[in-house]
Amino acid sequence: MKWTSDDIKMVEKFIEIKNRGLYCDGGQLTVVYNRVLDRKVNPTNCGSCIRQRINELESALNRFKELDKGLKEQEVDNVPQDENKEPRGKKSKK
Repeated sequence: MKWTSDDIKMVEKFIEIKNRGLYCDGGQLTVVYNRVLDRKVNPTNCGSCIRQRINELESALNRFKELDKGLKEQEVDNVPQDENKEPRGKKSKK
């Protein structure tokens, strides 16, 4: 999946339109759908098809946000392993 900030905004807009019970432009939706999900489907004006595509994009966006959230929460130790060891030849005094 390839997400840009514009794609995220468009999908969120499509979700909002769907949740209000309205339909969005099938052409715009299909462009985003094909780009993000790496598919090659034709544009449609079928209401149930449009809702299905929005639902698929919504699921993909939720997975992307969860993955992104998980990556940001991980703490990274940037200290190289060699710096954690005592230098050779020098003994620490106890």
